[in-house]
Amino acid sequence: MSAHVLTGGTKLYISGLRCIVPEAESSLEAYCAEAGQPWEDSPPKWLFAHAGMSSPWPPVEPRLLDSTLPAVQIPMFEKHPVEYLCAEGKRRFGADRKFDLICYCHETVQHPLTTLPGLMLCAKFGHRHAQSFVLGQLGSLACIRAIDLCKRMLEYGEGTDGLFCMADRTNYPFSRMSWTGSIKGDAAVLCMVNAEAGDYEVVDYRIQPVFPEGSMRAWTTPYYERTMLALARQAKRALREIQAAGNAPDRLVIQNVSDAFVTAVGEAGERCGIPVYVRQAWRELNFLGSDPFLTLQETVTHGQLRAGQSVLLLFASADYGIGLLTLRCAGG
Repeated sequence: MSAHVLTGGTKLYISGLRCIVPEAESSLEAYCAEAGQPWEDSPPKWLFAHAGMSSPWPPVEPRLLDSTLPAVQIPMFEKHPVEYLCAEGKRRFGADRKFDLICYCHETVQHPLTTLPGLMLCAKFGHRHAQSFVLGQLGSLACIRAIDLCKRMLEYGEGTDGLFCMADRTNYPFSRMSWTGSIKGDAAVLCMVNAEAGDYEVVDYRIQPVFPEGSMRAWTTPYYERTMLALARQAKRALREIQAAGNAPDRLVIQNVSDAFVTAVGEAGERCGIPVYVRQAWRELNFLGSDPFLTLQETVTHGQLRAGQSVLLLFASADYGIGLLTLRCAGG
């Protein structure tokens, strides 16, 4: 099943892309020490209790706690991501800059749970009127739906430019470890969106769902790995379809969900004649929805993407499916 959400009409451009990785870090060993600690009586505890779960932490594989992984340093937001986005947005776009549209999306449950982060961001930028849209959970694919929302609002006359923000911060008792997947790091992305010009043109975007095997509450490592294989197969089919249609991009960027997933999809991309760029920084980490944008930023910095070339960002979420976002660099 393919949910293709680009409908033509008004074009959408992205400019001023900035990825934020916090300077504060913690070791995996220190973070895992939190596992099994008492929870405070709070909404996260109620959420898991309602789902019949005593703990959100998946079982830790013995090999994940060997002598090498505790040395991994995990970037972690010490404050709410909105604070970082606001500071960087004002520095990058001007302290008095007003936007017609502010769109904020995130994958993880963030504190304070009683305040919508989008409203916090609007208040920081001095917006007196705001309407929050809660569009449901899409995991790392949330940015695809948010980009579609931005395009549609600009298309229907809701202003001329907007601020797009995405952030993910994993708070205890949520786990940074997903069975044999990559360790989750904190990161955020912000950029401007408009319908006239920018650093990147949004060429195409789509979501292709994959329905997981049973409830994630009962998953084990084999369930997770089978789901990763299903996601990889879906991604391979999507790449073959793109190639067959004559729309192969110049570069492929893959979310670092797991080593097995990146390797399988990367090999499929190479067979389709699409060069794959693998991020060199934070190789062990998955920055969730921000991850492909971090790799895109490194791709440009290292001169692997030039004016006029296109890049396919491939997102993956174990419980939702894959997302594809094709951008073209300006100047071609």
